[in-house]
Amino acid sequence: MSHAMQWYQMSDTGLVAWDKSASDTAPNLRALAYGDGFFTTMGVYDGSLLWQSYHQARLRSHCHALNLSLPTPTSEALWQALQACAANITHGLIKIIISRPTQSVRGYAYSASTEHNEALIWVGIMPSDILAQQQARFLDLPLGIKAPSAHLSGSLGQVILQQPATIATCLQSRLASFPAPLAGLKSLNRLDGVMIAGELQRMKQQHPKLTEALVADMAGNWVEGVMSNVFYQLTSDDDHIKHQWFTPPIEASGVRGTMRQVIIDRLAALGQPVVLRALQDADLLSLEALFFCNAVRGVMPVRELIVGNQWLELSLSVFNSNSVCT
Repeated sequence: MSHAMQWYQMSDTGLVAWDKSASDTAPNLRALAYGDGFFTTMGVYDGSLLWQSYHQARLRSHCHALNLSLPTPTSEALWQALQACAANITHGLIKIIISRPTQSVRGYAYSASTEHNEALIWVGIMPSDILAQQQARFLDLPLGIKAPSAHLSGSLGQVILQQPATIATCLQSRLASFPAPLAGLKSLNRLDGVMIAGELQRMKQQHPKLTEALVADMAGNWVEGVMSNVFYQLTSDDDHIKHQWFTPPIEASGVRGTMRQVIIDRLAALGQPVVLRALQDADLLSLEALFFCNAVRGVMPVRELIVGNQWLELSLSVFNSNSVCT
């Protein structure tokens, strides 16, 4: 099976294979010239889109923030096509890129007219091996539990995937800061992410088993991972604090990930609401447990965290499970 990404463009007749011969028009695209748009990447597991309702919410909120138009008929046709694609590839990922169309006005400006800002949609489809062999049992919902939100209500039957425990480190590169309404968006402007990922790749030359890393904002607070959000627990004599999950607030820096929201909703449904709390240097030596998460890989537990020259061993007790996804 080929694991290459195949690209399509949304049209009035559905998804149409992207014409590579038309690449000479690329410099006119605002996605390339200005990063004028956003994207979302979904996991495909057992022929189904993972957490579709959360990705739909991202498309709506991001279009609103960027003054893009996504007509209801187009949106409905898009999701029908993506469901068919997911069933066809069984396992893998699907990436949606949405951008503003070429404008008649010059430079950065765009028309105030809704009809001139109807979203251009590209879809990348990549089959893969199964995304994970385990599921995050600590996030399972007991049968009959009531969902706290409309998002969760539509996704109760889906599993949250879990990867094998890994090693992570702390990077020196910093996340850029953005004002509202850009803060927290998964926009196409990702140069800070490019440089951050480059630093991680260089560190992997020394520590090949590294898969993720903590990244700080300009104030020095640890906000997220290179390709993920992060949750953590702290050691404490107080049982309430010891078993409390925290996640850094996503304000001026970082991405409000779909899986981050899934997990916040899940823990709320389990009666274990997540506390938004900054993660600072002083907290690193007091970490009890930590995991990264994203929409494709699910939960990524950390067994060791490299802080400077120290290797901190973290607890995996909450993640331990030999369950296989079925």
